Amino acid sequence: MANLKKNLVYNFLLSCSQVLLPLISIPYISRILDPEGIGRVSFIDSLSYCFVTIAEFGIVVYGIREITQVKHDKEKLRKLVSELIVLHCLTSGISLLAYGITVFILWNKIHDVRLLFFSLSFLLVNCFSCEWYFWGLEKFRYIAIRSFISRLLGLIALFIFVKAPADYYLYYGIITTAAIINLLTNIINVFRELQITLKNIQWKRHLKHTFTTYFISIVYTIMVWLDNVLLGIVSTAAIVGIYAMSMKMIRVAVTLFTDMFLVLYPRTTTLLHQEKEKELQQTILHSVQLIFIITIPASVGIFLLAGPLVQTILSGNFSRVTVNISILAMLPLIKAYSMFLNKQILVAHGKEKLQLYGLIIGSSVYVLLMLGLSYYLHDRGACCAMLLGETIVLVLGYWYVKKYFPAMQIFDRVTFLQSIAASLLFIPVIWLLKMYLTSPIIIILIAVIICVPGYFILQLLVMKNKLVNHLYTTAINALRKNTH
Repeated sequence: MANLKKNLVYNFLLSCSQVLLPLISIPYISRILDPEGIGRVSFIDSLSYCFVTIAEFGIVVYGIREITQVKHDKEKLRKLVSELIVLHCLTSGISLLAYGITVFILWNKIHDVRLLFFSLSFLLVNCFSCEWYFWGLEKFRYIAIRSFISRLLGLIALFIFVKAPADYYLYYGIITTAAIINLLTNIINVFRELQITLKNIQWKRHLKHTFTTYFISIVYTIMVWLDNVLLGIVSTAAIVGIYAMSMKMIRVAVTLFTDMFLVLYPRTTTLLHQEKEKELQQTILHSVQLIFIITIPASVGIFLLAGPLVQTILSGNFSRVTVNISILAMLPLIKAYSMFLNKQILVAHGKEKLQLYGLIIGSSVYVLLMLGLSYYLHDRGACCAMLLGETIVLVLGYWYVKKYFPAMQIFDRVTFLQSIAASLLFIPVIWLLKMYLTSPIIIILIAVIICVPGYFILQLLVMKNKLVNHLYTTAINALRKNTH
């Protein structure tokens, strides 16, 4: 439990860096680059990550699960890592071939050899990606420090090199270079810790296990990375830029919460492997409660503060983003709960096919909605399609878990209602702030100062939420211990 708390802290710090650093970079980029430049970068970036997923071949989820089971056996660990690296290099070669064909077909949407150079460099280095190794060993301290340093260096480079709208290609170069630094650091550390070998390895034995998780990754990519590509096909680069900036803002919140709960996946897998049913159920229940306690007020706050947030963070060229943020406000709750159901329960219990079925249905509906709504409603249609597609995936995930694990508690009605009731405090507070104040940043700051403590005070003293009380007691005891 102590290690889990440390991992949660490190992953929270990692997630905070994914929130705080973009809050600095996004305002700067929106004022230097125009929507068309951002749209061109977003298109090639999304296209690149689609082929990263193709190359990944389901190794990430499978690798984490397998690493947790052999991490105490050095020889088995070395053999497993060697085989998965070889498998990833082979699949990356196939992916690069498909990437070349796709770029040839869509060249009129890219039309910039500099963007292509950075994209190809990232794809080549990604052949040796080993992030799954560190997740499986629960080395969240290393992941947090490494990611923070590379992001900070990227942010500094952004201010130094990106000075005009024509520098959009440098913006993309900085993005890919930061990712490449992470990848190179990973492989260097893996080779330091293990003696990777090509002798007597059996990479083919993993194929039957990775196929399902592979197709899950492929289908999952449709809504995560293919959105900018689909929108770019039926609309202009400027519209892609408006939509991409909307998703950048909302994904800051989504990433903060989904990354926070990714820490629990290897722990769930370990408890399953050790057959500790009581601890497993407690971990799952606490996960549900924590998701509701954190993401419900976040979604309500984003919806109510959409206007001030956009005015504070983005330039006037992106005023259309306000409506998009209002549409996407519920995404942090939907994505966090959906990931919990699908990854922490279905995948951890070996039910990857059920997650795949849900993703296929949700993604199929999403593609149809995306192409149809985007054609008529442009960026707003794309946002509506995203919200509806993710909702379908959530509903199907919930239905599958209830069907196959009926005894498992995956919904806490009391915590859900308490979180909604406590969030109602935000409505009068933000309404009054908007009525009497004109500065958007002052509105946001005062709203946060009043609403966040007020929410948790209501949960603690009025709602008497058990988990909030436990967290509060744990924090007080830790502070007292450190002061003595």
